[in-house]
Amino acid sequence: MLQAPGWLDSAEAMNKKYDRPSEADAEWADAIIFGTPTRFGSIASELKAYIDGLGGLWFAGKLNGKVGSVFGATSSKHGGNEATLLSIYGPMAHLGLIIVPLGYADPAMFKAGTPYGATHVSNQDTLIPDSDHLAVAQFQGRRVASVARLLRCPQRVTETA
Repeated sequence: MLQAPGWLDSAEAMNKKYDRPSEADAEWADAIIFGTPTRFGSIASELKAYIDGLGGLWFAGKLNGKVGSVFGATSSKHGGNEATLLSIYGPMAHLGLIIVPLGYADPAMFKAGTPYGATHVSNQDTLIPDSDHLAVAQFQGRRVASVARLLRCPQRVTETA
């Protein structure tokens, strides 16, 4: 079986550096931001398997009302970033997450990303995210945290605003 050059090495390095997300991570978090590379215009199988593994929390209603958002990347232009992000919205709705898109609520959105979530095109792994794409990702983080904070502590946020 042939693989993309360097893919296996990169995957192994990332798996050593970061712990695999668990069901417990989804349970304690106030917000969940799913990120995925686009694989043939769709969600990566690893993320799909993780989402499928949240069935116990879904059944118990433990994800209802948590904030959810998405980001993604492709290797090639028109590789399916928006389609992939939108395809994750369905499982997020089933899990009971409150979906937080980006819209065009920040000037950064007019330079990079999509209204559905932060994105990047790596041009076959030759480009890293530039300052415009990083600004969109930072905006997404702030927006999701703000909505999660409002939902978790509405009185405290209102009193200090």
